[in-house]
Amino acid sequence: MKVVHAPICYANYPRTGFSGLLFVVSMSVAATVVGALQQSADQPDCITEFKLDLSDDSNIEYQSLIPNSGIPYKTPKGIFLNYDPSITTSSVPRYNVGRIRNKFPLAFKCSDGGSRSLFPSFTTSFTFQIKTFTKYNDSGDGIAFALTTDAAAPENSTGRFLGLMQQKVEDRHQQFMALEFDTFQNFEPGFDDPSASHVGIDVGNLTSLKPVKDTSDPSDPLYLYQNYTITTWLFYNSSDPAIYVWATNDTDPAEKPLTPILGVPQNLSQVFQNDTSIYAVITAASGNNSQAVILYSWNLTIIDHEDLKEPKRRPWKLLYLLIAVPFIALLALAAVRAICIWRVNHRSGTFLRDAARPVRRFTYSELLHATSWFTEEIGRGGCSVVYRGNLQDGTPLAIKKMKNAHADVTVIARELQILSGLQHRNLLSLRGWCFRPEQNFCCRSRRAEIFLIFEYMPNGTLHDHLRGAKEDSALDSARRLSIIHDVAIALEFLHSYATPTGFVAHRDVKAQNVLLTENMEAKLGDFGLARLSAHHEFLTENPAGTVGYAAPEAFRGQITEKSDVYSFGVLMIEIASGMRPSGDVRIAPHTVLADWLHSMTMRNNIMEAIDTSLNITATESERWRSVLRLALACCQPEHANRPSMRKVVNVLENPDAEILEVSD
Repeated sequence: MKVVHAPICYANYPRTGFSGLLFVVSMSVAATVVGALQQSADQPDCITEFKLDLSDDSNIEYQSLIPNSGIPYKTPKGIFLNYDPSITTSSVPRYNVGRIRNKFPLAFKCSDGGSRSLFPSFTTSFTFQIKTFTKYNDSGDGIAFALTTDAAAPENSTGRFLGLMQQKVEDRHQQFMALEFDTFQNFEPGFDDPSASHVGIDVGNLTSLKPVKDTSDPSDPLYLYQNYTITTWLFYNSSDPAIYVWATNDTDPAEKPLTPILGVPQNLSQVFQNDTSIYAVITAASGNNSQAVILYSWNLTIIDHEDLKEPKRRPWKLLYLLIAVPFIALLALAAVRAICIWRVNHRSGTFLRDAARPVRRFTYSELLHATSWFTEEIGRGGCSVVYRGNLQDGTPLAIKKMKNAHADVTVIARELQILSGLQHRNLLSLRGWCFRPEQNFCCRSRRAEIFLIFEYMPNGTLHDHLRGAKEDSALDSARRLSIIHDVAIALEFLHSYATPTGFVAHRDVKAQNVLLTENMEAKLGDFGLARLSAHHEFLTENPAGTVGYAAPEAFRGQITEKSDVYSFGVLMIEIASGMRPSGDVRIAPHTVLADWLHSMTMRNNIMEAIDTSLNITATESERWRSVLRLALACCQPEHANRPSMRKVVNVLENPDAEILEVSD
């Protein structure tokens, strides 16, 4: 069960109720104490702050290379730096730059009239989303934060130049440092892109400093074609010149990870030694391809360590005041927070209990003993960590520890509600759940934790056997056909028999979510995206699923049971061919499996799609031909033209049954 990590910034998602009161009071106390210290010092410390405020954008400037192009444009939730290609027409100009910057130069050289040689330490963070609606490497070109000497976007800086420098070398004059999230792989001179999804630090040019963070694996938590909302932090340390970057795609709240994803030595004093006007910008560019780039929040703080001086001797009364006020405030805040935590814990626990009434609730102590204090980790992702455990009677279990428990409680409760009501031999069985409340007392702090307990699958996932840790295992022809049949039976149950009046849409059918028993029997798991609905009705949701497997309508937020049929068709082709669902190097670049198989069908060589490692018999050859034709029928672009899972199962069990024709 692989899952993906994902955070969001506090600034754009304000807290409410007691949490909001706690936040406001904390900021007020902090402002009071800092103000008192500043007023009594010889000289104020040289700290400049910038914060994006969507309700009052008077401190920022919108920039574009095409006059009156309409970008960037502001919405109540964020700033679109590029047009959203899913809702705009083809007449919208593509070769453009959308850029915002602080209206006035920031005080990066705020002492001695800008003559000081040491570039100050600073920190910045921003939250953004890149929405792609194309295949891998068909969008462009990403987003970047930069410090630059250019007050406006340079001419001819669209596409791969990200609004930072001109296309022609002789036209370039600026100095800049940038953090780029790049969604297009360029092979031109001056670029050394490792992939179409990577993170890099650039200084003076767009060849990223080593190391570069390659995030092109679809399971990577920073995969830029998954429409994640990403929060990133950058810190420049002037005392030991280096740039560090953290990034995550968590949902709420955004907490900076312990380990940076990038760290490079770099002295910005040398980069900007002759420049006094330096601007901070967030920029996105489009070339022949485009994508929606949305900025949700941004803040930056400059810390000048050189200009901090010893404060004056303060009167004893002021000293007592500065000690007493924070102490009393902390006591009051502790009481408010305790009430807030109790209310959230009570609400979350009740919500989960009601959702999972038929299923056993484990105590945290039971899980500690079952897992030997969580020592054997068997899987990890952005949303969960999975451990192996054993009950006292020896029954093996897989314990899934969820992250961001309070933020995701509704999603987890929905998964509990669906799983607790499903019983089928080809569905992963939920054995129980556990809720460990949040704790915050004095110096001890612990966030709430939710655990889902499943039956243990000793042979891991189908993905492990096709191209993962168990790739060398024997998945012969008969075994693969059996796995296809098992998954089809599971989906038929979800669509036709799981509920009396509706269906359950799984919404994330893929090899990572197919688990294998000791006897290599397949079970479908991970119902985190599943939904209940009436038959033949659309579910309207945010885009979800996995690139390569997701049906076309899924990217429009429209889901039916036929969306699962499409994903199952891709899975059948993947099992038959052994190839990745998208981006496989053995087929044409940017080609998805369904299109590749359709082209082979048009050339009357469909059987060449079969994995060459399979030594299939003549009888199996006809079965595989039927499977591939069935897969094409399942992958029809229009959902209404796809067969039902009941029809799919009938064809798998009766290879001579009629299969829907695949249109040209």
